Amino acid sequence: MAQYMVVHSLKVPADQFSQAMEDDSITEFAKAMQAGETPAKCVKSWNPLPYGNTDTFICLWEANNEEDIVATLGEMIEMITCEPMEVDEIDWAQIAAS
Repeated sequence: MAQYMVVHSLKVPADQFSQAMEDDSITEFAKAMQAGETPAKCVKSWNPLPYGNTDTFICLWEANNEEDIVATLGEMIEMITCEPMEVDEIDWAQIAAS
């Protein structure tokens, strides 16, 4: 699987997005991704919303292709944009240790 960074822009107000992320279904969504039951897996997310940046949400995804990320998001794509950028991970600790 390849890694993709996505800076998702919000299509809805930040409070609406935050409320949706607190829904009980998010736990089931996370479990399904962890179990490999979705086409792609969101590995980590960084949430700047509580700190004043109310228009973006940042995620690291693992997927075979960009379309799998969109498919995994399902109805959430109505709330956020999705323009994946394939990336390589640089492990700075590993570089420093070499």
